[in-house]
Parts: sequence; structure tokens; C-alpha cells
Amino acid sequence: MSKISVIISSMKQAKDIKNKVDAYLIPLKELSINYPNTFRVEEIKELKKLNKELFVFINKNIHNNEIDKLKEALEKIEKLNINGIIFYDIALVELKTELKLKTDLVWHQEHMTTNYATANYWYDKGVKYTYLSSELTKREIKEIKEKAKGKIFVNTFGYIPMFTSRRHLVNNYLDTFSLKESGNKIYKEGKYYFINDLEEGTSVYSDYILNIKEDIDADYIVFNSNLIDEKDFIEILKDYKNNKFKEETGFLYQETIYKVK
Repeated sequence: MSKISVIISSMKQAKDIKNKVDAYLIPLKELSINYPNTFRVEEIKELKKLNKELFVFINKNIHNNEIDKLKEALEKIEKLNINGIIFYDIALVELKTELKLKTDLVWHQEHMTTNYATANYWYDKGVKYTYLSSELTKREIKEIKEKAKGKIFVNTFGYIPMFTSRRHLVNNYLDTFSLKESGNKIYKEGKYYFINDLEEGTSVYSDYILNIKEDIDADYIVFNSNLIDEKDFIEILKDYKNNKFKEETGFLYQETIYKVK
């Protein structure tokens, strides 16, 4: 049976849902992207008291001038004895060895975590989990689960990050034309997309809420609470297979349009 994991958006929320989840996924302040709400190491330490599995996002490209900050954060996190660090930049794999860290790693390179062969390559390098891309079909997820050596995370609810830029695309545009900010949505081709321009750059999210109401063959199914009303999110966790939101399966039954030959 899959474990329920939640990308949290506040400390209060984490406490409110503690009886409904198995694991918290926590974006680390200054070293994570795609999530408007991030947390300091001291807050993660507080979450240890809730006796749940804890995984920390460090999922941004690391620049040379951030290496020392990253090392310091990793050494602090190591002392917390959490379950894993969800990474994008492979510098984390090298630093795990260099710093002799025992904390497990979760390979999560967004749209690139799409096959069991690469998952197994990283497993042999000491990465024990894979967080799968949201562009995979149910058939592909099942195949990866069967053939991957490590444990698997799969997104099942929430807005999905589609695009990220280190540049401040929205703020630069507003400054150039002396415009005022008018909310965090953009309208394109008849659809509204959430967009955030924060300290670490600009992120654009899907125009729909991914809402898979069926069993998925994964070790952890992930619920992203960001941009979702707090009360609604708690209701979703009570019975996610019968929640009030429209069912939206994303790519679960839709084959990838573009493939490399």
C-alpha cells in the first residue's frame, strides 16, 4: 500500500494533517524552487516532533557561489536524522560522499526522471529513491516500479510545475514597463496558469489541478498543498478517491507526444 506524502505549505498545516499522512516533503529555504512556501532548518527540526517521515527538497541548480551554503545546510540536515533529501543538481551525490553523509537521496530531476535504467544507475551511486516525472503514463509508472531497485514517489494531487527560470521574468517585465503587479495568474490560449516570481526565479504551474482518484503503483503518492485552500486540502486527505475536485489524470493515459529516436 502506498504511503501518503504531502508537500506542506505551513507549519500549522503540518500539525493539522499529522493524523492523515505518513510523510512530509519540505522545501528548504533558499535552496529549493517551484514552491512558494519554504522552511528553515530550525522549522524542520520542529517537524521531527510529529513523528513522521521527513524528506527535504534541495531541488535547484546550485551555483558556484552557493556551494558553501549548500554544504552548511547539508551538515545541519544530517544531524536531524531525516529520511531523505530530494535533489535536482547531481552535486548532491558528490557531496554526500565528500561529507560522508548518511541521509538518503531522492533523484528528482523533474521532466528527466522517466526510466528505471537511470534510476538504477543512481541507486548504484547511493541514491535510494526516485521521484518520477508527472509526464509518465500509468503503464510506464508500473514498469518503472517493477524494475527500479529503489523506492518510487509519484505525484497524484496538486498544481504541477511546468516551467522554471532563474530569471525574474515577471518582475523584470513589470519594472521595464513601470507596471503594477496584478495577481499571480496569467491568461493564455483560454486558460489561466498560476505563476510565481520569487527570490529563486520564476515558476509557472499547470492550468489544472492534477487529481488522480485511483490506486497508483508507487511507494509514496504525493499531494502538493501549495496554492490549494487549506480547508479543501484537509478534506482531500480524508478521502482522496472521493474528493470534490474534478478528476484530472494528466498524462496517466496519454502517451508522450515527443520522443527521441
